[in-house]
Amino acid sequence: MDSLTATDIMARSEATLNPETDIYDAMARLLKSRLTGAPVVDGDGMLLGMLTERDCLKVLVGGALDGLPTGKVSDYMTTPAQSITPTATLFDIAHIFLTRSYRKLPVVDRDGRVIGQVSRRDMLVAIESARDNPRLYGVQDQRPTDDMGVDSAMKLARSRR
Repeated sequence: MDSLTATDIMARSEATLNPETDIYDAMARLLKSRLTGAPVVDGDGMLLGMLTERDCLKVLVGGALDGLPTGKVSDYMTTPAQSITPTATLFDIAHIFLTRSYRKLPVVDRDGRVIGQVSRRDMLVAIESARDNPRLYGVQDQRPTDDMGVDSAMKLARSRR
């Protein structure tokens, strides 16, 4: 049995942003939706960048120098955006989250269109449900026991490959 992939855990209906959207409108949308960031896409859904809470803080810095800043999403977004494929495993995704400061990653198809997003929270939900879903570790017949720590469970998963 294969281990879980981005397709299994991604959110499919989260917001995307247009690069021409006013930065304040984009911030309001992120706040209203309680999102830490959103992919910026063109009219065809192709990933152009990512606008995160961190990117939005740049508005404050711009204001300190020039008064009330203006601009659009494309002025503040991070490019290029780190993305993952639908077949990325939880271990691949965890590696990115552990080695970089991203809170969410867009999932793109082979044409570069955004089809979903995986957040750190999505990862935690998948890990927490590991007891009920042995696919996390790529095994069918053995699940981590209550006394098995994360390191032991990861060693077990690696030994099954």
